[in-house]
Formats: sequence, structure tokens, C-alpha cells
Amino acid sequence: MGFKFSYVCDLLSNLDRNRIAKAASEAKTRDPDVATVIKWFDHHERKIHSTETDSLALLSCLFPERRPERVFSLREPSLVKVIGRCLLLGASRKRELDRWGEKGWGDLGQCLEYVMQQAENHLEGQDEVTVEEIDLALAKVASRSRFSGPTVRYQHSAVDVDDTLSPIFRRLSSRDAKWFTRLILKDFNPVIIPGQLILRNFHFLLPKLLLFQNSLEGALKFLAQEPISEFPPRPEAQYANLLGRVALPLLKPKVGVKVGRADFYKARSLKHCCQMVGGRVMSVERKYDGEYCQIHIDLSKADCIQIFSKSGKDSTVDKRGVHDTLKESLRIGRSDCRFSNQCIVECEILVWSDHSSKILPFHKLRNHISRSGSFIGIENDSPPDPFEHLYLAFFDVLMVDGNVCLSKPYRERRQILLDIVQPIEGRSELAYQQTINFSFPESYELLKDAVALGAAQRWEGLVLKGSDEPYLPLFQESANINFGHWIKLKKEYIPGLGDSADFALIGARYDPQDAVQCQNIKDLSWTSFFVGCLEGDGHISNTKSNRYRITDVLNRHNVSPTIMRTLNQLGQFRVCDNSSSPCSFSIKVDQPHMPEIEVFFRTPFVVELVGSGFERPAGRAAKTKLYQRRENKGKPRG
Repeated sequence: MGFKFSYVCDLLSNLDRNRIAKAASEAKTRDPDVATVIKWFDHHERKIHSTETDSLALLSCLFPERRPERVFSLREPSLVKVIGRCLLLGASRKRELDRWGEKGWGDLGQCLEYVMQQAENHLEGQDEVTVEEIDLALAKVASRSRFSGPTVRYQHSAVDVDDTLSPIFRRLSSRDAKWFTRLILKDFNPVIIPGQLILRNFHFLLPKLLLFQNSLEGALKFLAQEPISEFPPRPEAQYANLLGRVALPLLKPKVGVKVGRADFYKARSLKHCCQMVGGRVMSVERKYDGEYCQIHIDLSKADCIQIFSKSGKDSTVDKRGVHDTLKESLRIGRSDCRFSNQCIVECEILVWSDHSSKILPFHKLRNHISRSGSFIGIENDSPPDPFEHLYLAFFDVLMVDGNVCLSKPYRERRQILLDIVQPIEGRSELAYQQTINFSFPESYELLKDAVALGAAQRWEGLVLKGSDEPYLPLFQESANINFGHWIKLKKEYIPGLGDSADFALIGARYDPQDAVQCQNIKDLSWTSFFVGCLEGDGHISNTKSNRYRITDVLNRHNVSPTIMRTLNQLGQFRVCDNSSSPCSFSIKVDQPHMPEIEVFFRTPFVVELVGSGFERPAGRAAKTKLYQRRENKGKPRG
């Protein structure tokens, strides 16, 4: 028998209980999650590392977000119907389950727990569900979705979701069904999983390995090889450092397995940026507003190009529009190609206009890059112009043949990149950069000039990389805690530099998933607020002729708790009652996936939104602030 899923649910439930303890005074100096995780691994360590346990299945249940190749195409509205059929719920219990979106009923998992408690399953022994069963079932469900990775889609023949999930749901307790539901949704909220702590207790090398290669399967294969397989999974700290240095020479990138990305820190001002740099020599580069991709080349294969997206998903087919540019820029098939077998490079995919000879805004990518064969969010976009095409900006190299570049300083990697990439006008380039030595007193002014240049050119921002630092600081110690980490410096991070504009908040709604993350806000009535832009000449009157176009939704990701609390308090006095005091405006919604507005404000709030320019999100005709991809605050003023 494998590893029981109930053991995983024990850990998740204990972490859930710790949320209350974290609010107590003793949690300010002692994190209860540490003791919880250590105790759980102490109790189950022998079973975890038993040959009967599938380690990949166990870790996939704890970290579903680390399996980007699996897409279940099941969200709450569709999953609630599947669950009802799997459990053969009667009409009354089905109505209760359908209330998951209402205030006070929690998310779908919590609501399911309540419904199942009315007729609790009591199973013991051989009938209990294992992580291996769950992993196999989810692999089958994911194989149905065309948005899953190619290796997942071809693993299983077509299956019925109800037939696959029914044997599992019917053998789970109410508590475990709650966590299984959240696992399918890849969202354990309100629990915040202490990922590094769990990975380190599973195997002390695992956190470092996942930095090196962003694949659970690849990392576990490395741990299974000699002599790593002989290492104890949880050695003492000093012994762990010694074993880590032994393992380091064995770490080599593998073409076909995505290498993990360097961590980014955010600089909140020029002064803060200089403090984080701490006197180092930095490469200051333009931050491109495009799609990150990691390119793997294997010349021994007929299809030599493999492209990984930021999430780690194989997007080679979707990004076939850059294949020819890649071959030309890397000189593949030519006598002057600088590598003979394999290489791994990183770049940003953008859209270039031959007409204006410049890079176009981010939203233009939607018309050139499909998602599993479909162009998503282009309903309100104009067709791409014939002079538009994809464009590449190369910024790093990780491997060239047998030359592993990860441990090399960035200045050396940049020279290697200059050698292997041949920029093509209008098709590809090397990322713009300049070098600043922050040990010199004039470094602050040089950085200030670089920021000013970026703002004038409408760049997204700057990225600072240590010139003498490796790509990943594996098992390397430094007095500077920022060693090996890149620094993002965007203009919206700096007070006074972000673009701002006034908008109206014309309505709100309650989202149960967001509500569990706002439990510190008392009397929470709404979690999302709808941004409206007044159409016409902008003149506000007290007649029904006022018309607002809904441009976006603000939620906990871009509204501070203080402002969220204020909007909930003041909004109670502005809610429209259509029977006695109907709203004095009309609305226009042209986004197909915009959530429903539950309440309208008789007098809309006027707020200032800060972001980095205007962008047109997927499926929308109107532009809006770039706050959806950034955490800026709305300030109510009226």
C-alpha cells in the first residue's frame, strides 16, 4: 500500500490551525509551522522514503502548482457539478453545495466539508485513498485537456471525469474531500504552504535542486542516482553543507528539463536599490515587457528546438512563430554556428513593427502566440498588421555544449552570449545593458540617469544583475544577503514615477476565495470592486445618461487592507436600492469573462490608480491601468 492521502491532510489541517496561533503574541518570535512540519516528517519519515511510496505523487499532492504541465480545466462552477454527480447528492444537499459562493459558506472545499459531514464516510485500512491513486486519477483528468503539456496529453486514452474521480470522492472523509477539492483547484487557500521548509525536510538538497531545475520529476531522478541516493535526507546542518559541496559538481543542466530562474528582489526607490546593491558591480539592463522563455537546443534531434514558458510548461508548438528567428540568430545549420550539439539560452518574446521600427505593447502578443492552438482574449482586438511579427531579446546563456555556464559570473556569460547570438535587425537583439560600479560615489547619479532614460523610452523598468555573480548561488555563501539575486527597478515601484489616473468604483461583489485571505477585516461585505470609466465628454450629471464602461476589477492583490476596510465601511451608505433610490447611471460591459456585479454604488467612489502606463487586457476593448500585473493601491477620495 502507498502513502495515505489522509496523512497529507493531517499536515494541511494542522497548518490551517496554525493560522490562528500565528495571530497570537508568541507566534511573533516562534513560527508554529516549523514545529508542525518537523513533527510530521519525524512521524512519517520511514513511510515517506519507503519503496512503496511514490515520491513524485506525494510531492505533487503537496505542491500541485509545481506540475504546470497538468491542466484539469476544472474551476469551481464546473467542479461543483462533478462533485455532486460523484457523491450522488440529493436535491437538498446539492442546493447547499451550490451555496459555496455565498457569504458565510466559505470556498467550495469548505462548503463540501459541511455537506459531507451530514453523512460522514468512515473508512479504515485498505479502503483508504493513497496519494498514488490520486496522482494517477489527476494525470488521467489532465490528459483530457488540450491545455496540458504534450507529454501529459499522450499518457492516457480519453477518460470520463466522473468515472475517474467518483471512486476517490466516495472514499474520502469530509475533511479530506475538502483538501482534495482544493488540490484539484491547485489552491490550498487559506493555508499558506511553507514550501521551502517542507522541501528541505523531504530532502535537504531538494530546495537547491528545484532552483537548478524547475521540475519535481527531474529533481527526484537526480536524488535517485549514485552517490546522492546514499545521502541521508535530513542530516545535521554542518554535515548537510559538506554533502552539498559534494553534490555541486554533479549538477548539470539537462536539455529538455527547464532550469529554475534566478530570484528577483524589488527595489522601492533609488536609495533602496543602492542599499540592496551594497557596493557591487552591477549590469543594469532594460526590462522588456514581453513573454519570458527558455530555449533548449539539441542538434542531434530533427526537431531541435524546445521552448519552455515562465511556468515551466512546454510551449514549443505555440511559439513556432519564433523558430526561424531562433535558427537564424543562433546560426543553426551554418558552418559558423558557435556550438556543435546543445545549448540553453534565455530571452524575451516581443512584437516588433517594421512600420514604426519599434517594439509594440505587450497586448500585441495575443495575436501572435496561441495557447494550445487557440488565440485567447482577442475578441476585441484588431487583426495583426502585416508589418507586425515576433521579436527576440536574448539576455542570458546557461549552457553551451559541455560548458555549464550557471556557475560562471554574469560578465562571462554575457560574453559567451555575445559570441553565440547574431542579432538580426528587426528580428532579434541582445538585451540593452550598461555596467555601474556602485562602490563609486557617482553610482547613484548614474542609476538615476538610467532610470530617466528608461522612463523617457517608455521601458517597463530596469533589471540589475551582479556582474561577478553566478546564475544561481547554489551552496555559496556571501556576506551580502542579496548575493545572486537580481533586482527589479520599475517606475511604478518608485513614488512619484508611476502613471496615475482617476477612475470610478461603481460596484462590488463578494468572492469567497478572496474573503479567506481578508479575515483580518471585520464586517467584510465585498472583496472585489469594479472600475468604471465615464463615457462621452466626461461631464457628470445626475441623470440616467451617465454611462460607465467597466474596465477592470480591483481585489486584495491591488487594494491595501486599510483601503479595503474603508470601501466596505463607506460603501454600506452608497448601495443602490432599485426600489426606492435607483442608480443614476447605466453601465456597459464588453468583457466576456467579467464577473457579475452584485451591488452598485449610488454615488461611485473616485479613486486614483497608479501603475505603469495603460494596457489592454485579454478580451477587452478598452485600455486600463497595469495594476492587474502590479500591486498598486487605489485611494478613495469621494
